[in-house]
Amino acid sequence: MQNYKTDILIIGGGPAGLTAAIYGSRAGKKTLVLEGERALSRLAHNYDLENFPGHISINSKALLDSFRRHAAHFGAEFVRGDTIALSLSTDPKFVSTTDAFIESRTVILATGRPLAKDRQIPGEERLLGFGVSYCATCDGPLYKDRDVAAYGHSEDAVEDVFALEQMGVRVHWVPGKLKDPAALEEAFVRAEKKGIPIYGNTEIKEIIGDQAVEKIILLTDRKEDALDVAGVFIFREVPTGPLFTKAGLTLDHKQCLAVDRFQRTNLEGVFAAGDITCGGLQVVAAAGEGCVAALQALAYLRKSA
Repeated sequence: MQNYKTDILIIGGGPAGLTAAIYGSRAGKKTLVLEGERALSRLAHNYDLENFPGHISINSKALLDSFRRHAAHFGAEFVRGDTIALSLSTDPKFVSTTDAFIESRTVILATGRPLAKDRQIPGEERLLGFGVSYCATCDGPLYKDRDVAAYGHSEDAVEDVFALEQMGVRVHWVPGKLKDPAALEEAFVRAEKKGIPIYGNTEIKEIIGDQAVEKIILLTDRKEDALDVAGVFIFREVPTGPLFTKAGLTLDHKQCLAVDRFQRTNLEGVFAAGDITCGGLQVVAAAGEGCVAALQALAYLRKSA
């Protein structure tokens, strides 16, 4: 587990977060950018951008790379990882990933467009921390000799399925709908040899439990089955909404972070910028919001010095 201590922590490596990093590091403040492992900036997907000022047309990834180099030039540091826990009402603030613990005087949230409610599993948000987890390394040991469902088919998901099995957890692997089942053939064979049940072409329709996870409802070709489990490990981009809510942040009905015109959230020393605020949803707008958020974080640091 890596430990970091910084003045400004920026969660998100898109145009909003990287612009904030430029301003924070150029002002001489220790600035750390936490870049997501799974949820990448949309600019990383290589397309032509024709509405960024100063460029009739520019490759999106090239623009993103230039943002990053600019921030690094002034001393911003970068670490990769998905946020799994936030403590933002404290001074300093604390953020955890699967393999890092970060302490920061201020936090700028720039995680991009929030995961839509209709992409979450019913029961997922309510039972987060009570059986629902996004981190096998963190929570797997709690379920030794117990049944859990592992949901997902990414490279990370495959690795974590076997990590859970090695921890002594009884894993039920639900890969979800697969576009290319052949790509997982080797992993499936390995899982079968280890006695890991695989629920092919199946999705989790609902997570059920009163105070904690008790079972899941599986949906296969319109047929529903219940599976008793004590936990559900979900391996996809981490939905920030539940994490933000548990941290005490105010969200709107679209799961967007509520901010004022200075990009301030309802928590002292915590700011937000870019698509997570559901503002202009444009690169130039995100960059502008990142600038304002950084300037406000710097002002906060001066006042609290």
